[in-house]
Amino acid sequence: MTTNVTGFDDSTPNATSTIDDIFHFEQKHVYSTQNNPMCGITFPQWFSILRGYGRYIEWKYVPRALFLTLSSLFNAFLGLIESIWYPASVIDAMSLPEDPIFIIGHPRTGTTLLHNLLSSDVDSFFHCTTFCTGFSCCFLWFERWGKILFSGAIASTRPMDSMPLHFDLPQEDECATCVLSHGASYYLALAFMQQEKSLRKYLTISPEDGATPEDEAQWTNAFLFLLRKLVLRAQLQEPNKKRRMLLKSPIHTARVPLLRKLFPKATFIYLHRDPYKVLQSSAHMANTAFWYIYLNTPSDEQVTEYTLWQFERMWKGYNDAAVVDQTNSTRKVAGDILELSYNNLVTQPIESLKQVYNHAGISWTEEIESNYQKQVAALANYKVNQFVDLPASLRRVIQMRAKGYFSAFNYPQ
Repeated sequence: MTTNVTGFDDSTPNATSTIDDIFHFEQKHVYSTQNNPMCGITFPQWFSILRGYGRYIEWKYVPRALFLTLSSLFNAFLGLIESIWYPASVIDAMSLPEDPIFIIGHPRTGTTLLHNLLSSDVDSFFHCTTFCTGFSCCFLWFERWGKILFSGAIASTRPMDSMPLHFDLPQEDECATCVLSHGASYYLALAFMQQEKSLRKYLTISPEDGATPEDEAQWTNAFLFLLRKLVLRAQLQEPNKKRRMLLKSPIHTARVPLLRKLFPKATFIYLHRDPYKVLQSSAHMANTAFWYIYLNTPSDEQVTEYTLWQFERMWKGYNDAAVVDQTNSTRKVAGDILELSYNNLVTQPIESLKQVYNHAGISWTEEIESNYQKQVAALANYKVNQFVDLPASLRRVIQMRAKGYFSAFNYPQ
């Protein structure tokens, strides 16, 4: 079955489109157990999710649910060993970083590209790897063997593009927080998209969206527990090296106020891109990656609304927190934020990286530049997805839902 989303992504950029004002998706990978971010979940975590959402699992996804159940039992055993080897008292004793760097921006705005580039500077940064994200219960002791044992759990490239994928690459910390918090994350909607609206409070984790103090505490405790484990991992690997923690999850874009409360000295790097491309690419991601995760089948309308609402709410949450002055059409953001365009990152990567280092207060050296030149050269043959022209009706919907974003960054409508 084709992986194209009917009418808007195609190998022929100028193909005609027949869709209306929603994106359309094609069911696939129903029986696949690969590329599932919950593959490292433990049984207590999985049981909590089943207790709240198990009744929504469709029969055709029962094999996937059984796989997660069996995996969770094995993962619980691995987690038990880690809890003996590295008890909670050891992890809780780890000092949280004062000045982490958060890469934020809507999905498909280049956050992965920037994350991968920056994380290659191992003398300046440490990060959450794909293995740490996938197996957050046991990575402190099991990483070496786990990367071999579970090598078939992920594909060699990401489902939505040709970016490489392996256990040592940096990954979104929110995937780990989702399971560590027993599902107190908006990422749970990737499994239960039909129930997405009930999970919206976890996007901002704000009372404005219905989140309670208990919701915030549940997410925060899991998130900080993960960060302490990452600090311990970094110390075990490089005991005497002082490095900045580098974190990336697009969902953090809507949580700047909460992250500032947790880390007053944090630095934020925000990426933006033409919203037409962002939303087309987001829908393409839904049609390629999400089918590996679903436990029930959403309608085209539900996935389209998820894509648009998430964009809309993330923009409002970020913009409200970022802008300190917007008079006379001049946009001024807070001093802890650097706004960077996807186009500049792609066309002028070295200059963009220099901006990041300058903003974060990290010295730029010839050695660092040489490393990045090699990294950029290795990406020379990377091919971005090609998309057909959006129909006028869908363009109007995007113009309406992303009006402020178009205006803020002067993208043509």
